[in-house]
Amino acid sequence: MDTTTRRRLVRRHLARARRHGAEGRYAEVEGDLRAALRLARTAAGPVSAEAAEAASALGILLEALGRPTEAEEILLFAVHLYERAYGPDDPRLTPPLNALGAVRQRRGDLAGAERLYARVVGIATGTAARPVRQTAPYGGPTCLRTRTGFPCLCGWRDGGAVRRGPGAHSFG
Repeated sequence: MDTTTRRRLVRRHLARARRHGAEGRYAEVEGDLRAALRLARTAAGPVSAEAAEAASALGILLEALGRPTEAEEILLFAVHLYERAYGPDDPRLTPPLNALGAVRQRRGDLAGAERLYARVVGIATGTAARPVRQTAPYGGPTCLRTRTGFPCLCGWRDGGAVRRGPGAHSFG
């Protein structure tokens, strides 16, 4: 099977997974996403847009189904693929990073979840610091107004420098 045929099959699996998801048929969605990921990894090498999309969707699905161990492994792979394909601050990274944060939060790793959520906010607002390895460090306390353990959307501390938006309040 040539690369073009494999990519077409990957897109077909992804489209079928979307249809099954809209119908609430999650077992079929998982099967389609796993098939798409398997094909995408062989179609265009380890870094392809289709492989990243399939891994991200599969990881998000597994997190939603309450299977955090499997989800974390696949989401880390999706983040790796997106970073290699598009760079460390591409907006396509936000869904798998957000789901990975939810997995870490569910496991009780609030510091790890906080770093991931801060990175999502940074990417979404265009103020993301480039990560050294996998995630950007979160260097300060959380906002006193939120009291949730997660960074407030008004601003955050990144390596000691406080960034604030209009009308933002300071950190503790």
